[in-house]
Amino acid sequence: MKKIVIAIVIIFLISILLYLSGYRLDGLSAARANSFISKDSVLLDEVEYSWGKVFIFNSPEKPVTAISSKSFGFLWVSRMSVYYYPNKDLIKTIGGVSYVSDQNKATTVISVWSSDPKISYIEIGPEGNRIRKEAILNSPITFSWDKSFQWNDLKPQAFNKDGKVIYEYRYAKSNFIKHEDLKWYPVLQDEDQEKSISN
Repeated sequence: MKKIVIAIVIIFLISILLYLSGYRLDGLSAARANSFISKDSVLLDEVEYSWGKVFIFNSPEKPVTAISSKSFGFLWVSRMSVYYYPNKDLIKTIGGVSYVSDQNKATTVISVWSSDPKISYIEIGPEGNRIRKEAILNSPITFSWDKSFQWNDLKPQAFNKDGKVIYEYRYAKSNFIKHEDLKWYPVLQDEDQEKSISN
């Protein structure tokens, strides 16, 4: 009887320790236990892999993406998150991550939100891995791969119904590069117009 009580106490203490370390029984709970995910964050979308899940969150402060990985066979933990600068543009990136682990678990995810009815479809991805998706208004449009790509190899573009590029995702054409300047820009003939839009 004494051995049973000791075993129960040990299991209880281990469970508490795992819980305090961020381990949970499902991926979403593990992502919400990530210290960078605020309590008022809203889940917008998720991408599932054999080894884990990528969650796209939004909050009043900023959009955040979190990765939850399976651990110990039945537990989940989230150790990685990426935040994006919020803006009120007609098309914006609301989440994404490029990741490869020591165990060669790889992912690239990018999620876009469009409120511009002129956008018909969006293409993202390097040559040979390019994906096209219909632009759904005011809803996450999420692209995913089981490989890790650099953001500048993805070359995201938004097209109108005539197949003309009307937005592209990049840094502003400026002598000074700021992280918040990585966003969607209208494809304009007049670069002065672009500068006025980004200000």
